[in-house]
Amino acid sequence: MGKDKRLTLKLDGTSPDELTMSRLGKYLSALSDLYGSVDAVHFKDVSEGSACLNTWVDNQASYDAVIQRSMTQAATSGSSYLKLVSLLAQDGFGAKLINQDKVTILDFPSINEEAPFVVRKKGKVQGKLYNVGGKDDSAPVKLEGANGETYHCEATPAMAAKLGALLFKQIRVSGDSEWIKKDGKWKLKKLIIESYEVLESSNLKTAFKALQNAPGNQWTEEDDTQAILKALRALNCE
Repeated sequence: MGKDKRLTLKLDGTSPDELTMSRLGKYLSALSDLYGSVDAVHFKDVSEGSACLNTWVDNQASYDAVIQRSMTQAATSGSSYLKLVSLLAQDGFGAKLINQDKVTILDFPSINEEAPFVVRKKGKVQGKLYNVGGKDDSAPVKLEGANGETYHCEATPAMAAKLGALLFKQIRVSGDSEWIKKDGKWKLKKLIIESYEVLESSNLKTAFKALQNAPGNQWTEEDDTQAILKALRALNCE
């Protein structure tokens, strides 16, 4: 009973033997979130025809509820719908949800997620040092930037020992860095600290120059007074 109430997520751009178990698990988890009615929905198998994730629902009321929920999630860009769309975008797959009569219930947009652009260069960042730790040859170091962002850095044990005495102080660190540009924004992925300096109280002219030269800083594009004051305070200006 109920096995005639079938739903299939058809993944275009792959096949069952190309879909790893780990990736299949992520799709099934996202599909379960989309469907809801977890006690009534059953996984059947993965069949050919691209890669078809086949499920069945054990009663009519739950079947209707699953379809209604799926359509509502799509119409409102709900979180479970977006989770599935994100997976499809990462893999570059198209997809559609069909019933046992091959009628399409939902068409998922085909989106190729833009690969992040990575740049490696000598760089520097500054902010409040709030974490120095680790037991390995590379100790994680974290700074809080002017806008509350976290800068993830690494240091040798010897360097980390020196930085440990500067917790909660404003510092500037320099070294080999890796920056990622995604959705039009640059973000520091990692900086290997080679040198540092403690930022003492400075005058406005010095602070403006430091902000303008800071990698990843959008100072030249920023004319919001409150943001400027916040950034200056982060530089320990008086």
